[in-house]
Amino acid sequence: MKPVHSTPPKLTEASLAFALLKAAAVMTRVLREGRSLDQALAAETKGVKTPQALGAIQDLAYFGMRNLGRGQVLTRLISGKALLNPEPLNELMALGFGLLWDDKNPKYPAHTVVDQMVYACTGSEQFARAKGLANACLRNFLRDSNTWRTKAFEDPLAQHNLPVWWIEKLKASHPQHWETMVAQAQSHPPLVVRVNTRSISAPAYAEQLNAAGMEARVIGQQAVLLAKPVPVSALPGFDLGQVSVQDSAAQLASQLLNPQNGQRILDACAAPGGKTGHLLELADIELVALDSSPQRLGRVEDNIRRIAPTLNGQWDLRLKVAQAELLDTWWDGVPFDGILADVPCTGSGVVRRHPDIPWLRRPDDIAKLSQIQHKILNALWSTLKPGGTLLLVTCSIFPEEGPLLANAFLDNHSDALAQTAPGWVLPVAAANPDQGFDASPDGFFYAKFEKSLTS
Repeated sequence: MKPVHSTPPKLTEASLAFALLKAAAVMTRVLREGRSLDQALAAETKGVKTPQALGAIQDLAYFGMRNLGRGQVLTRLISGKALLNPEPLNELMALGFGLLWDDKNPKYPAHTVVDQMVYACTGSEQFARAKGLANACLRNFLRDSNTWRTKAFEDPLAQHNLPVWWIEKLKASHPQHWETMVAQAQSHPPLVVRVNTRSISAPAYAEQLNAAGMEARVIGQQAVLLAKPVPVSALPGFDLGQVSVQDSAAQLASQLLNPQNGQRILDACAAPGGKTGHLLELADIELVALDSSPQRLGRVEDNIRRIAPTLNGQWDLRLKVAQAELLDTWWDGVPFDGILADVPCTGSGVVRRHPDIPWLRRPDDIAKLSQIQHKILNALWSTLKPGGTLLLVTCSIFPEEGPLLANAFLDNHSDALAQTAPGWVLPVAAANPDQGFDASPDGFFYAKFEKSLTS
């Protein structure tokens, strides 16, 4: 008699099991295909219909990436295998163990996690044979969780939830701050908005939020911090272009370049367009915005279209698909008064917003990106008029993409004069968040150069 193969039960979008499977698949795309978390989410949520399921998948995927180290270590320890078969089972188990790790403030009750993990395996042709293994491993952890945590903490991967090479790089780069940087990387990012002062002042907008029951405070010239994140659709005036979501450290870029009415400004590497929009909000300028990706440049256009009604019409925006260092493909020979050079980097300063970054990067990426940064800066400098300003920006906390890059630029350009700039804005966790407000910034580096009038 032939064996009877039962059909796996169909998981509904309302079930936690469905979200677990999808989130684990997102993690697999990141780790095994090298996709960004956003790209992986977009691919895995095609066809998902309910907002609740979409929200649960995104929440679990971000949670899983933030807690990946502990999940991976526990998976290896408790299963006794360096690699499970099929390989994507490693991500599902890492997600499950991540959810069980914190028994003091759990995202879901432990019995719910175990039940839904087993149900997820049962409802998947790929993992159906692993349901017994999943059940045994998860319950093994719960029987003696303290002992398993202690064993896991012997591995630095579980201690920090970040690749070991990344931790060593942070220690070497910031020996006094690396621990608080790691702590911040594990946290949920706050919601900070940039207030379009053509429409309303930052204090007035904060008052408007507080009146609507959304606790908020002003933390910069145009930055308002909300105590609790809300959907952008809930922000008063968002659809009207009165506010945009942008971290307080990122808002410094356009403010430091300080565009003036009538100037010709270049926003190199512009996508997704937060700084582009900010420049247009600050002054009536002629602005050229570059990006090498047509899709990413489309996001810039979408962002500008939203704020356009708030502008007075005395501005000129030209979007160009081009690599900034290839001048022949985009520059018309007319020099710029100011250049915002937000060059490609590792993104090491924005890990709390993009927890996939440390897992996608490799140690040699730093040197490779540094070479690209030098090429871009050298090319852009030739398009700046004497007396003009170039602002170097990276969302990195690695020296090769910060002070070492800036110093090398000065050494190579005798007509470059260093101007006052913040240098590093470090992403350190707030020791004592003030009344629930976490105002700790993302990590950035800023250097500002003026071109000599005699050049």
